[in-house]
Amino acid sequence: MKHAYQKLLANKQLDFDNAQTQAIDALMLLSEQLLAQQALPEKFKENIPGLYFHGRVGRGKTMLMDLFYQHLAIKNKKRIHFHHFMESVHQQLAQLTGQAEPLSHIAAEWSKNIDLLCFDEFYVNDIGDAMLLSGLFSALFAQGITLVATSNCLPEQLYRNGLQRERFLPTIALINQYCQVVSIDGDVDHRRAKFIKSNCYNNYYLLNNHGNTKLIERFQALTNTDELAAGEIKVNHRQISYIAKHGKVIYFEFFALCSGPRSQRDYMAIAKEFDIVCIENVPKFSGDLVPAVFSGVEDSYQRSGVLMGELQQLDDEARRFIALVDEFYDQNIKLIVSAQVDIFELYQGQQLSFEFERCQSRLIEMQQS
Repeated sequence: MKHAYQKLLANKQLDFDNAQTQAIDALMLLSEQLLAQQALPEKFKENIPGLYFHGRVGRGKTMLMDLFYQHLAIKNKKRIHFHHFMESVHQQLAQLTGQAEPLSHIAAEWSKNIDLLCFDEFYVNDIGDAMLLSGLFSALFAQGITLVATSNCLPEQLYRNGLQRERFLPTIALINQYCQVVSIDGDVDHRRAKFIKSNCYNNYYLLNNHGNTKLIERFQALTNTDELAAGEIKVNHRQISYIAKHGKVIYFEFFALCSGPRSQRDYMAIAKEFDIVCIENVPKFSGDLVPAVFSGVEDSYQRSGVLMGELQQLDDEARRFIALVDEFYDQNIKLIVSAQVDIFELYQGQQLSFEFERCQSRLIEMQQS
């Protein structure tokens, strides 16, 4: 792994970052420990402390974890986006209804084929997930599974301001007990610096520069058709309107996809069905007041002092857009949009500024595909 990283530096594919080199050392030590343990009889195996990487966006956390995962020569390993992991857990729980200690059963099943579990984007925003994690992590660690995770925040900042957060605090204690917490938070946002240098907006069109026309032309070029036939697709028992669809390419209007009762699971389903998603009329969030909606993804984010019926500045839609971008990024779905403002001006509010940094950073990287 270290050789692969040094090769990327030598080829100028990466810039030197001292915070990354410290993380590499921690990953190399963990790699040696996992390889050594693999050779031991089962009865002599012990818990190997994992790693929890935190830092601002664009610092290379995911890149380093992926390098580690790709070059680690053990079979029993799994890399998964955190939301997909929790979706799998919820499905397993549904199948185990009525069974005693279902989380222990789930952990035992996972441990049959997994010694190392890698989470990208460990970010807790759902009360259902938050209430499960303490028991789930306790069971996973009891089975000897080692965790490596990346996150934008310290363990102590996970699920901050969440409902019933006191029930989540044991999860934080478990992370600190079973993982070494390592900061990857250098001065440079490498993703943003690379984007500014290239000024490459391959998949992002501005409305004031004929954005929708360009998006339609892009759709037609991708599908080799001039036809735009509107319709609806059924996603998780609900209908979603689309502007056009052809093969593995689909074209939506923003509010059809990010307003109303939408959830992360809807975007997961769309990502399974399509390879390219076009979205027109992405607004400047918090630019206009709209009635608050309490359903879907927005239930997962806790808003202090907000009552149903109050006017909101598109924060509900921003929450869903964050979930959408997270899912499409992780599943390598090409996302092409037309928007009211530049990527760096999309979110103008305060409440979701931390969460939207990640969304903005991912949109930037998605311009290069």
